[in-house]
Amino acid sequence: MKLIARGALWLCQAALALMFVGAGARKFTGPMWARMFERWGYPNHFYLVIGALEVVGALALLVPRTASPAALLLIVIMIGAGFTHALHNEMERLPQVLVMSALLGVVAYARWPDMIGRKTRE
Repeated sequence: MKLIARGALWLCQAALALMFVGAGARKFTGPMWARMFERWGYPNHFYLVIGALEVVGALALLVPRTASPAALLLIVIMIGAGFTHALHNEMERLPQVLVMSALLGVVAYARWPDMIGRKTRE
C-alpha cells in the first residue's frame, strides 16, 4: 500500500510539474499574457516574473528535498490567480485554481519530511 501511495505522490508531482512548466513557458511565448496581465492591472512584464516562478517551482517539485517549498510557492501564485479571477468576475476559472491548490497542498504536506532531512513516512 505504501508503494502505491509513493507512486501516486510522484505521479501527482509530475503532473503538476508538467502543468506549471507549460503555463510558465506560455507566459514567455504567448502574446495574450501581456494583454491579460495589463487588463488585470498588473505592472508591465509582471507576467514574465510569474512565468519564471512557475517554471522554477515546477522543476523544484521534482526534487523531493525542494518539493514542499516549491508547492508552497506555487500555492501562493495560485492564491493570487484566484483573487485575480474573482475580482475580475472570471469565476469559471476558480475550480481549476482550487483543485491545483489542493494537489499542491498534498505535495507540500507529503514532502515536508524530505525538506527537513528526515526520512519520509514509509
